[in-house]
Amino acid sequence: MSTSGPTSPPKSVSPKPVSPKPVSPKAASPTSAAASPPPAALDVTVQGDVTTTLHPELEAETYTESAYSESEVGSYTTSLSSSVMHYRFENGRRYHSQSMTDTNYFLPNDEAENDRLDLNHHVMFLIQKGKLHAAPLKDPQRILDVGTGTGIWAIEMADEYPMANVVGNDLSPIQPRWVPPNLTFEVDDVEKEWTHKPDSFDLVYIRYMVGSIKDWPKLLKQAYTAVKPGGYVELLEPDSTLRSDDGSFPEDSALAEWGRLFTGGARGIGAPLDDTPKFSDYLRDAGFTDISREIFKLPNSPWAKDAHMKEVGGYQMAAFIEGLEALSLFFFTTVHGMSVPEIEILLAQVRKDMKNKAIHTYFNLFRYVARKPETA
Repeated sequence: MSTSGPTSPPKSVSPKPVSPKPVSPKAASPTSAAASPPPAALDVTVQGDVTTTLHPELEAETYTESAYSESEVGSYTTSLSSSVMHYRFENGRRYHSQSMTDTNYFLPNDEAENDRLDLNHHVMFLIQKGKLHAAPLKDPQRILDVGTGTGIWAIEMADEYPMANVVGNDLSPIQPRWVPPNLTFEVDDVEKEWTHKPDSFDLVYIRYMVGSIKDWPKLLKQAYTAVKPGGYVELLEPDSTLRSDDGSFPEDSALAEWGRLFTGGARGIGAPLDDTPKFSDYLRDAGFTDISREIFKLPNSPWAKDAHMKEVGGYQMAAFIEGLEALSLFFFTTVHGMSVPEIEILLAQVRKDMKNKAIHTYFNLFRYVARKPETA
């Protein structure tokens, strides 16, 4: 993992009695962009019990400079890091570092990677316009965060729903020690049999687990068992395939080669990154109904003309560049047999492509919400 990530937080601060709300996208912005015209109408299609919403097309901004400067990238990194850290430590919360290696999970488990996960959380917060979830919750009693990572989503949900019991699980105990009283963390492998009581959760939430799950149908069947009748499962997952709509993404570029190696590496360990479009079938087969699927375009740099999506793209670029080494090392060495020097040479070229203002790439980001039927 790159050592140029955000600065590590202080060891401790004095707690304050009031929990702040998450930082708004506008407050976290390094620059204030001009207001954009309203977006075009959403494209909504209904096929059986699946409703798919495709968010509007993005138009690229016109630039005079050829590349994003280091100061531009740094402004997003600094602003994003500061906003996330400010929220996490306002309540006196602190993170402790604990290293644990698991060969079934391709990302590292060090402090820099934990920072990247928190940055990614903020990108998801922005693209969803300040929403932590889309499921229509009403007075939830129990919420499960599958693969909680640093626990930041679970912490914010515990603050949002103080009467709910929030549970976050992960392979490693990397979460903060000081958390809201209605939040608990568990060390667990979610691909093994779940020990949670059936029909016990109002919401099972799953985010950015592609690449670490080998059997999605089994996982969603276990989620179905754990959810209460009338409760929900929600997933927020990219398909991890680099795309472009305007012909600006050369197939022979280093970024395109990285994308092929990245998705190929995940397939090589049996945990594909691009199964996300099939999740509606997996949800239906598990027993869920009222399945809604939204597809967002997640720009990988601030190329979009729309002010909001430009902001999202700027933060995504900062998180992407910071995380390139972490995302690449395991797949590229284990599956593709590349040496670390070879990888570093490729990643140097990939970073140049990421900063190239003429290249307009994005990932499709899928948000699924599905309901467990009421008991007959």
